[in-house]
Amino acid sequence: MKRILSLLLCVALLLALLAACQEPASESTTTISSAVAESEWSVGELAILAFEHSGYEDDDLEFLYADIDRETITFYIENVYGLQDPWEDAAVFRATGMSAFEIAVLCMEDSTTVAQAVTALEDYIANRQGDFVGYAPAEADMVANGRIIQDGPFVALFICPDTDGASEVVAQALKGEILPEPEPTISADAITDVKELRDWLVSYCGMEETELELLDDSDSDALNAYIEDSYGLKRNQWMECAIARGTGDSAFEVAVMTGANDWALSSDIQKCLDWYLNSKQIAFQNNAEEKSMLSQAVSAGGVARSEEYVYIVLLACKEAKQTASAFAETAATYGITFSTRNGIFQEDPNHPGRILFVQPNKIDMSFYDTTSICAAWKTGDVSELSSYDKEIYDAAKVVLNEVLKEGMSDLEKETAIYNWLVSNVNYDGAYQDVIKETSGDSATPYGGLVNRTAICLGYVTTFQLLMDLAEVECITVSGATFSSQEDHGWNMVRIDGNWYCTDVTWDANRQAWGDGGEKDWRFFNITSDDMAATDHQWDYANTPEAITTGNGWG
Repeated sequence: MKRILSLLLCVALLLALLAACQEPASESTTTISSAVAESEWSVGELAILAFEHSGYEDDDLEFLYADIDRETITFYIENVYGLQDPWEDAAVFRATGMSAFEIAVLCMEDSTTVAQAVTALEDYIANRQGDFVGYAPAEADMVANGRIIQDGPFVALFICPDTDGASEVVAQALKGEILPEPEPTISADAITDVKELRDWLVSYCGMEETELELLDDSDSDALNAYIEDSYGLKRNQWMECAIARGTGDSAFEVAVMTGANDWALSSDIQKCLDWYLNSKQIAFQNNAEEKSMLSQAVSAGGVARSEEYVYIVLLACKEAKQTASAFAETAATYGITFSTRNGIFQEDPNHPGRILFVQPNKIDMSFYDTTSICAAWKTGDVSELSSYDKEIYDAAKVVLNEVLKEGMSDLEKETAIYNWLVSNVNYDGAYQDVIKETSGDSATPYGGLVNRTAICLGYVTTFQLLMDLAEVECITVSGATFSSQEDHGWNMVRIDGNWYCTDVTWDANRQAWGDGGEKDWRFFNITSDDMAATDHQWDYANTPEAITTGNGWG
């Protein structure tokens, strides 16, 4: 399916590039009201307007216009958005590969098809988010903050860095309003101190009379310890923080944190807060009211008007998203962005504290059979290998000769192999592209060792093969992520008799996206509880349990 779409879109892209030098055709203008009639906006013009205010700077885009190639965009809308309903005009701007950026403007035939289009795009956002969770957190966050607006027959989708800017300018254009440049000023009554903002949140949520534990710089040691132990954040990741949390049977918690104005760092912080909220929700599984509140809990961020730092808030309270929006106004930020957290999941009744595992089976999770390669390695006889396996064998030999040294311990061998994979194998972003066909090699050690490009199956089978050849005990786990909605795989190793979990795919992506420096690995030799707390699900009953801390180094 994706290969067919890709071929069709090549045609659309060439035609769109020719059209980029001229104004969209006036014939595509649709009147929706007297105000809109005066503005005479076409879907193509609206898409361009949104793009100019989207905050997206990459030039690698595909442009689809109905008035240029209606057949291709129809195929895209039907097969990607799942929208079969009649529409009159459409324009889609989308990034390729490992980017989730997408702007779409559709003009529907009537009110019934408008409602159906909104529902289809909402479903698309929910499903698209899972494509990037763990692999590209910043992209997943961007999808989670995707927005849909509707005015008359127009329905528009915005998945971009600045959803506020893109959606607001289109909404104003549809109303025929003049678009003034926003003034980056801080209102006189804005609150900027984190402790004052925390207290404002407590008041806004109506919790003044509730018994709360307050954490702030009045006891820095207690604050630092809580943030590291509960949120999993190091002191160098945040600047200031103030927290109010319920005691006893209350799951209420609000935290206001400031950090450097860095998109990747902010995304990393929000991801840690999401993992904490998932753990907190599981802890309150038997309290229906608190569990319901936690299912709607969010982490959110907004850039301060000074642009010197960002606010990041954790909100485990009623009407969390409404509270986050009110916070953005009170703190005078440039808006608010929500994380990718999926609060809808079920606890495994036999494994308290863990999300129920159900293999999604969206992709074939069969692992590449390396038996013949391992046998040839032991005997030195490669005559029975296929040409494909022979290339894998030769590439593995080069890597192991490069990274392994005489007298290495099993842990040192594992570390060297893990470091090579994280540093040398790129993630195949075609897997996240809804229309590109992912190479089958990317799911095998051929992708990891020969092409140096892989998806999770390629990473884990490459790691497994190299560990087998290095004679370090290792297994591969077929599991899931995104609350058992997306297939995922990782490895477990046994060092000095102790099992550890590793997720080389996610660490490779963290490093590639700037979330982790050299050997700054979050998923190297961690416990099963650590994996469960970071949105991994698997067959708990039939998989070794990793309980030893210290990453193998003691």
